[in-house]
Amino acid sequence: MNRVLICDSLLRRNETEPFLKKLITGDEKWIMYDMNVRKRSWSKAGQASQTVAKPGSLLPPGRTIDSKLYCEQLMRLKQEVERKRPELINRRGVVFHHDNARPYTSLATQQKLREFGWEVLMHPPYSPDLAPSDFHLFRYLQNSLGSVRLTSREDCQNYLSRFFDQKHQNSNGEKYTIHVNPIDFFEFVT
Repeated sequence: MNRVLICDSLLRRNETEPFLKKLITGDEKWIMYDMNVRKRSWSKAGQASQTVAKPGSLLPPGRTIDSKLYCEQLMRLKQEVERKRPELINRRGVVFHHDNARPYTSLATQQKLREFGWEVLMHPPYSPDLAPSDFHLFRYLQNSLGSVRLTSREDCQNYLSRFFDQKHQNSNGEKYTIHVNPIDFFEFVT
């Protein structure tokens, strides 16, 4: 299915059966930080010098998202949804969206989401830009990073914590959810 047909069908569905209040979406965002610290290592002639891993995400160093890790993340997400949005779990009302990256489409992931009873929205192939998090959250995150210089994993974690704490508070300091206008989101693809 192509992206225009899928977006059009989701827009029509939302008109007859509003589902965005039940939508949970997720995606990953790569954030680079400077690690200009140079380390010297000695090696014998003909041997490779020591390499230093430079993790590029907030995953544990050396770890990438695979199906097993993604299923673990989904379990933690389900626990948070049960705690913060029990009405969705009680009515089996979660509508879940993610793109078509391999860990997200693996058999283990599909089984886990079926086990939860969550409906999974269609996502057109080769369209990672259609994740609402890209459109409504990561764009603001990228803009906020602007000229910020992060020099360590800890800097990155602290910056992200502050960003999300500030992003999700109203003027009274109360937490809120990002609200999506379906017209804005689904029409930008045509």
